[in-house]
Amino acid sequence: MSFWIHGMDDSLEPLALRHPEWRFSYGDTPAEAEYEVLVAGRPTLELLTASKRLHTLVIPFAGVPAQTAKLLAQVPGIAVRTVHHTAGPTAELALGLVLAAARSLIPADQAMRKGDWTPRFVPPRPTMLLAGHPAVVVGYGEVGRRVARSLAALEMEVHAVRGSITTPYADGEALVHPATEFRTLIPRARVVVLAAPATPATTGLLDALLIAQLPTPSVVVNVARATLLDEAALYTRLETGEIAAGLDVWPTEATSTDPPPTNITASRFPFHTLPNVVLSPHRGGAFSLPESTPLRQTALEATLTNLASKADDRDPDKPQPTSSPNTDHLG
Repeated sequence: MSFWIHGMDDSLEPLALRHPEWRFSYGDTPAEAEYEVLVAGRPTLELLTASKRLHTLVIPFAGVPAQTAKLLAQVPGIAVRTVHHTAGPTAELALGLVLAAARSLIPADQAMRKGDWTPRFVPPRPTMLLAGHPAVVVGYGEVGRRVARSLAALEMEVHAVRGSITTPYADGEALVHPATEFRTLIPRARVVVLAAPATPATTGLLDALLIAQLPTPSVVVNVARATLLDEAALYTRLETGEIAAGLDVWPTEATSTDPPPTNITASRFPFHTLPNVVLSPHRGGAFSLPESTPLRQTALEATLTNLASKADDRDPDKPQPTSSPNTDHLG
């Protein structure tokens, strides 16, 4: 039986043309569903349960949406792969938010549009320099590593936090710490970038106590998920003008253009009234840019090729080696 992939839309068609040896289907649950892989960010429960051969859900972006995680809990045994083609664009936006917040670019821009040059002589509060100061990158995956290298290029003292290690190690110009050291790093940090996945362990990671301990001045940037920080505590600290923030993720977000994504309140706190906050509508992954499409296709094809090779190894009709060890764990 051929390797069968089902997708929720026709975005897989370019891959179907390049891989005629694979079987593709799209849209609602196909009749006599026997697909092995489902490509969907927000699948329905019906799609997750229709095929008894389904073994892997491929999410075509980084992270697992909360509603998808809830559905997967009802269907144990399905592996999850995420596609990280958005890592570069997300890191770029994170760096942009750091610089815009640290140098008060938004209020300076707004003043200039009115012919007001005051920010040149009286910097908006807070405005700060970065070189020589500590930065903490929370999450050291594909996004975090890129952000760390960028901040090191700005001559910051870069620290990163990685949940899967127990002892610190150096990676280039970044010192990578275990999660147990996270709370000791924040009180010194001029920049904190949240780039970790949303999990029960990271919910409320940057809590009210840590936000209160952030030095004056400093910048908090979140390109991960809104659940990683205490929103109320952050808003209260921002009101003082002692710190700045760049926020790309929110408790409430638009997920499509239908209905039109207008008049959507992203937070119960009026962050939009604060001049020391740079607001961004969850556009880190640049998914709507035409340039991102080939990146997505390349990453998705690599993931599916890997899964197809494993499926081929499991094919009972294929002659199997009699003495070679199982090397699936190397994939």
